[in-house]
Amino acid sequence: MPMSRNVRILISIAVLALAIGAHAQDKYPSKPITIVVGFGAGGSSDLFARFVADYARKTRGASIVVENRLGLAGGIAMERVAKAAPDGYTVATGSISSLWLLPQMQQMNYDPLRDLDYLGKMFTQPLPLYVRAESPFKTYADVLAYARANPGKLRWGTSGSRGVGEILMESGFQYAKVDTITVPYKAGVEANIALLGGHIDAVAGTDFGPLLQAGKIRLLVETGPLKIPGHESVPTFKDLQYPLSVEVFYGIVAPANLPADVPKWWDALLSEMVKTKEYAELCDKIFLLPSYSDGASFKRMVVSGYPEFGKALASQPAK
Repeated sequence: MPMSRNVRILISIAVLALAIGAHAQDKYPSKPITIVVGFGAGGSSDLFARFVADYARKTRGASIVVENRLGLAGGIAMERVAKAAPDGYTVATGSISSLWLLPQMQQMNYDPLRDLDYLGKMFTQPLPLYVRAESPFKTYADVLAYARANPGKLRWGTSGSRGVGEILMESGFQYAKVDTITVPYKAGVEANIALLGGHIDAVAGTDFGPLLQAGKIRLLVETGPLKIPGHESVPTFKDLQYPLSVEVFYGIVAPANLPADVPKWWDALLSEMVKTKEYAELCDKIFLLPSYSDGASFKRMVVSGYPEFGKALASQPAK
C-alpha cells in the first residue's frame, strides 16, 4: 500500500529530529575533559588548572577534571597528553620545562613540534631564588660570597629534577663560578617546606607567592628577564648580564590533529576568562603575569623559540 503523504512527513520529521539530536549530543564538549597537570597540588599550574575547570563549569556547564601526574618537571604529563586520542578530551598545562627544555636535554616520548596542538598561552611567571625571611642572606651578592667562601656548602631546592628552575639557577651559579648543591623535590610545596624547616638554604621556583605575601621569605634574584611586580629592586639575570635568562611561560596544550571545533571552544573560553576580575585576582595572588595569546600565536611562539632556546642551552658549560 502506498505510504500516505502525512506518514512520509512524520517520518521525515522524526529522521530530522534524530539527526539534530545526534549532532547536539556530539557537540564539543559532550563528556568530561581531563586537564593533566605535571606538578603537585597547590602549585601554580595546579591552581591555574582548577581555576579554568571552575570557570568552565560556571560559564559553560562543562565538566573538567584535574589530574596531577608528577615527574620529569612536567614531562610525564606531556607524554600522557601527546599519546591521548586527538579529540580534545585530554589536555594539559604545558610550560617552558616540558615544551622547550626536556625534549632538548633527553629522549622523551613526545615531540612538542609534531605531537602537540596549542590551545592558548595563559601567563608567564617569575622564577626567583628566595630564602627564609630570617636568613642571613640579605642579597644575592651575599649568597655568592658565601658560596665562594664555602664551596659545596650552599644547598638550594627546586620543584623537580632537571626542570627549568634547576637549569636556570645552575646556569647562573656556573656563570658566577660558585660550587653549590642542588636538592630537587617532587613539588614546589615540598621544597618550600624544606626551606622553612631549615633543611636547605634557598629555593629557585615559581611557588613563592603565598610565602612572600605572608612575609616568610625574601626574594634575592629573578632568573628571568622581567622585573617582579612590586619587587622591582630585586635584580634579574638580565640585569646581571647572565647568558641564560628566559620567561617562564604556561599554556594549555592537546594532542595534535584536533577537530576544528575544539580550538574554537577553548579560544572562546580562555579569551573570555582572562578578562575577568577573578582571573586578575588569581594572578595577583600567585604572582602570575597575564599574557594571553590564542592557540595559533602560542604555537608560533613555541615553534620559533624552540631552536633559539636549544642554542642557549648548548652554550652552557657542562655541569
